[in-house]
Amino acid sequence: MEESGRPPGESMPLPTYAEKVQGSNGGGRPVPERVLAEEFIASRMRLEFPDGEDGEGVVTVGQDVIAAMNGLWKNCMIVKVLGRHVPIASLVRKLREIWVPKGGMHVVDLPRHFFIVRFDLEEDYLSVVTGGPWRLFGSLLMFQAWTPEFDPMQDEIETTPVWVGISNLPVNLYHKTILIGVAEA
Repeated sequence: MEESGRPPGESMPLPTYAEKVQGSNGGGRPVPERVLAEEFIASRMRLEFPDGEDGEGVVTVGQDVIAAMNGLWKNCMIVKVLGRHVPIASLVRKLREIWVPKGGMHVVDLPRHFFIVRFDLEEDYLSVVTGGPWRLFGSLLMFQAWTPEFDPMQDEIETTPVWVGISNLPVNLYHKTILIGVAEA
């Protein structure tokens, strides 16, 4: 990419507050036009009219463009409070309270009581993924990494990390294979 000198998918430097206000769509996601140069997209996109000018157009977008666009959602997760309908304002307040992110955290409301949570810092994202278990309003917070295939109208969060405390396991048995065997039991 000519403007930034970064290849697609490479992490971006953290923006200043002014840049966030100018370069964000208000939902915490960078404006793609500010991150990916128009020339980069245009050179990897094709518009065709297989049935002639009056027919339906077909747009083909290159895989490297899709990978770069997906990279904008790198530190995002899909969350849902199990068995509860939580207003977005309450969810945001409670998540900030329990997660205490060092950088920005942005929440987008999705259909069927799902939310996308985007972190400005990978450190905050990893802290949430490896911490927990997380409870909100007495219910379990289910989450999964964002994927472009997730459809809130049809999909469910089918798996979520589980934290298990094993008491009185001798320290000499702390081996990944043994621990997985104990977990399976």
